[in-house]
Amino acid sequence: MFLLFSATIAFAHGDEKHGEENTRAVASEAVRAQPGHDMEAMGGAAVSEETTQGHDTEQVESGGIAGVLKSLHPATVHFPIALLLMAALTELFVMARRTPEREAAVKIMIYGGAAGAVVAALFGWIHTGLWFGGDTVMQLHRWNGMLIAALSLVAAWIAFQNPQSRLAFRLTLFPIAALLIAQGYMGGELAHGLNHLKL
Repeated sequence: MFLLFSATIAFAHGDEKHGEENTRAVASEAVRAQPGHDMEAMGGAAVSEETTQGHDTEQVESGGIAGVLKSLHPATVHFPIALLLMAALTELFVMARRTPEREAAVKIMIYGGAAGAVVAALFGWIHTGLWFGGDTVMQLHRWNGMLIAALSLVAAWIAFQNPQSRLAFRLTLFPIAALLIAQGYMGGELAHGLNHLKL
């Protein structure tokens, strides 16, 4: 008799559990059947995806002077890249045959390149604001740009001192050229997407 009573309780409890599951399933189906549910789900997924796109997509486009300043970073990078790379290339000619004219040309280009690198780095920070987030490429691009600007100032200072030996200057200038090539590639990755050169 006790076993029969226990079995009856267990059977009744099982029915209640399945009944709750069935109720939940019916309620879930009813919610899915409501008009606009799919659109809301898609909208929620879209919002979730948008929040992971990065800092640039989170920023609201602003007009006026602030908007112009934020968009100037890409326009400020080309002159320092060209000047510093040409300074390194011209220094190779100085190594082949040292003349006052070639040394003067390198000095002018390193001055202009250093000034331009500082301006480009400044506008890079204006572009993102005081934001330290981003993926690995963004982090490398940010701090490599700061390193290039700092080393360019060091190279300009060495050139201004006009030392007889150009060893210290070359040990600063040639790494800058290598860093610039890497910086240009990372800038392309940020602007055009990963593996933009299809290497």
